[in-house]
Amino acid sequence: MALLLTSDEEGIAEHGVRRVAQHFRESGQRIDWCVVGEPSSRERLGDLIRIGRRGSLTGTLRVRGVQGHVAYPEKARNPIHQAAPALAELAAMRWDAGNLAFPPTSFQTLQ
Repeated sequence: MALLLTSDEEGIAEHGVRRVAQHFRESGQRIDWCVVGEPSSRERLGDLIRIGRRGSLTGTLRVRGVQGHVAYPEKARNPIHQAAPALAELAAMRWDAGNLAFPPTSFQTLQ
């Protein structure tokens, strides 16, 4: 029995599960059974164990505009302003009700 802890799965993840899996392949080690735990928390990392995995869906939204200068907005078409109403509507949607193990699904805008 072995316990594997990784620390960088939320970042660039270059020293996490991928590296360990590569090491197992190269050394001929085989895993017959595995329990995958993902740390969660309410107040402090690891103070909660969840059953299941929330998951995520990532997409790319491209909005085209017309380049301009902040002093002359009437000569430009700002794509951020064009996308903002749609993003606000998606963020306000009720995707589901959640369940005992997980809160409702949410829409989060990044970058």
